[in-house]
Amino acid sequence: MAELSDLLKIKESPLPHRDTALDWNRATHGRPSFGGVYVFWWRGAAEEFFQSLQNRHLHFHGPSGVALDWEITLDSLQVAENGLLPLYVGKNASDIGKRIGLHLKLKTPRTVSANAVNGVCKRMTTSCQMRDRLDRLFPNLPDTRPFALDNLALSYVQLQGEGAFVERFFLEDRAVGVLRPIFNVDSER
Repeated sequence: MAELSDLLKIKESPLPHRDTALDWNRATHGRPSFGGVYVFWWRGAAEEFFQSLQNRHLHFHGPSGVALDWEITLDSLQVAENGLLPLYVGKNASDIGKRIGLHLKLKTPRTVSANAVNGVCKRMTTSCQMRDRLDRLFPNLPDTRPFALDNLALSYVQLQGEGAFVERFFLEDRAVGVLRPIFNVDSER
């Protein structure tokens, strides 16, 4: 059984890549071709992340289509025990490596156009929340792929096999509750 402390151990920093593509051949720990729970981390200091933000507002569709606005403040950012800023926690049943690729959507320079970040707009896909949030907070970058690949770190734990879905569920929920990753914030339905 995996513990929250296992997710604090960084596996890849920066993300393994060549140009603007993931390259698991360059990975320190190989491609995570198994199910489990993972965390995207900001590699630098939380203050550095906050100061570099070009947009500090995230907009969401709330219940009944009500527009919701969240202003990110320095107090919104919670540094974990490993000294890093968690950005997103997720889980996957069979292939974390594939899921990381879906999150980053690296075949497109941006998932949200720069002129759409100041309002509620649909995500390109439902599986690219990590990149979507990055694009919304950095609208002045015409291509956020190099920025993401150079500034993100990754940790994960393997939780696969019969009955592991229960462990993945609870570990992800616990990690979101304890780490408070800002890119996991979404509107209620």
